Amino acid sequence: MTAANESASPPSDGLAAAAARIAEELQRAKDNLSRSASDAGGELGGELRKLQEDLAAIQRTVAGFSQEARTEAAGAASRIGDHAAGAAHEFAGSAKQQAHSAMADFEEFARKNPQVVLGATLGVGVLVGLMLRRR
Repeated sequence: MTAANESASPPSDGLAAAAARIAEELQRAKDNLSRSASDAGGELGGELRKLQEDLAAIQRTVAGFSQEARTEAAGAASRIGDHAAGAAHEFAGSAKQQAHSAMADFEEFARKNPQVVLGATLGVGVLVGLMLRRR
């Protein structure tokens, strides 16, 4: 064939060839996209597994903190209870000592001033009697 014959070939052959090249390019692009999607899917799956492992590790850490907090709170409550019991025991001992001291002081006063004590006792008795009679 000569150059004149080639230029005389029908335009539909050139269009068919162009269409075939476009179809091939589209198929290659489709294959590339499929491979890329597959690779991305594999990477996403790996990332998802890693994320799940990280979340599980965080959950274990939080559970550990929670257990430590419970243990610490129980220890603090125990210490507070022990301290309160000690303070109550000390207060009771002090109150008992003060009551004994007050009784000793009153007894000493009564020995030194028996008339005052008898008079006060008589006055209290009269008041109680009057209050009971009014009822």
